[in-house]
Amino acid sequence: MRRSLDRFVGALCRFVLGIFFRRIEVVGRDRLPSGGPLVVVANHVNGLIDPMFVVGPLGLEVRLLGKSTLWRIPGLRWLLDLAGAVPVHRPGDPGVDTARNVETFDRCHRVLAAGGSLAIFPEGISHDEPQLQPLRTGAARIVLEAERRLGPLGVRILPVGLVFEERTRFRSRALVVVGEPIDPTPEIAAARQDESAAVRVLTARIAAALAGVTLNYPSWEDARLIERGADVWHRDHSDLPERRPLAAGFEVRRALAGGLASLRDQHPDEVAAAVEAVRDYEALLGATGLTDAQVAARWRWGAGFAFGLRTVARLLVASPVALLGTALNVVPWTAIALISRRVREEPNQIATYKIFASLVFYPAAWVAAGWLAARALGTGAGVVLGLLGLPAGWVALRWHERRGVLWRQSRAFLLFAARRPVALELRARRFRVEEEIDRLTERWRALQDEASSRA
Repeated sequence: MRRSLDRFVGALCRFVLGIFFRRIEVVGRDRLPSGGPLVVVANHVNGLIDPMFVVGPLGLEVRLLGKSTLWRIPGLRWLLDLAGAVPVHRPGDPGVDTARNVETFDRCHRVLAAGGSLAIFPEGISHDEPQLQPLRTGAARIVLEAERRLGPLGVRILPVGLVFEERTRFRSRALVVVGEPIDPTPEIAAARQDESAAVRVLTARIAAALAGVTLNYPSWEDARLIERGADVWHRDHSDLPERRPLAAGFEVRRALAGGLASLRDQHPDEVAAAVEAVRDYEALLGATGLTDAQVAARWRWGAGFAFGLRTVARLLVASPVALLGTALNVVPWTAIALISRRVREEPNQIATYKIFASLVFYPAAWVAAGWLAARALGTGAGVVLGLLGLPAGWVALRWHERRGVLWRQSRAFLLFAARRPVALELRARRFRVEEEIDRLTERWRALQDEASSRA
């Protein structure tokens, strides 16, 4: 029964995330252990969406650990119990008895002893910072105590990084990066002499592993500049604008972020020049409403004509169903948009509000539409209309996405064709960014070679 529930929860997460996100990429799936007790540790930047990625795209049957106050939220308690989640009673949460964590830890130990898996977010909070926050010691303590009490178990710790293109935007993209499993055998042995010290060492290893599968920036300003620089430096010049997979630029972003601090110390003028080039380019992109992919594209007439013809044909064919889907879903869409605006000061929670509100508002709208149709046209018509809410809504969503892409690409094509000075200036500024990033890359490699020779 428990395994069937886990599979159902995993399928539900994949379904919901597949609607909310345009694309979900997974890197390192081959690193998932095939058996044995496992503790999954992940960064926590997107509220209740983060656990869904562990049990959804990764397909892991895990017991999720979550703060006990979540069980007080109406409706959410049922979902947490359905997923078999384990409450953690955190100090500082109002009305929480931390003594109950003895029961929580015992349950975790028994899950691992049975060869099961846990999922923990060791930062302890969902946050809006551009880098990992200091880790709590819970994950390390659970592993070492389970091995001491019930071992040897052979527990492994799996670091998982969650990277979002735009956390708050519907139909953006996400990347899941699976790292190399951590073998805690050295800390298990050391814990026989000094368990507190072993916990600290294992926590530091977990932090280092998570840093290797996530993007960490000194500030959001640095994040924006690095990501723009990585886009320009790593993009190919295709016939038409193309979205590169998030995974393609992940290592480039990590390398640029890792080298930025050293470069600022050693080559401050060149870093300042690169920053200025990126800002100038970003300013003109913002003024024209274009993207870097549009500036980098060659805009071949033949490819553009074929793309436009295909897109228009698809829009025409799907327009009747898209019109129905829009009508059936416009009210919940508007209501959820209003709700998300009220919580815009908490970016790490916006996607959570959108998804969980959707699970209520959309079905309610379909039931209401079916009821109204049944009263006006008969029961059969009402049932059909209610059942069409989801599939017709999906067609409408894809229709509006294609329409938006056609409009944006057509606008960009016309701008490049009609306003040549602007096009030339954009490409000149883009080329300057490439040159500056190339220069910094050479400096960074020289610093690494110098450090290697000293070592």
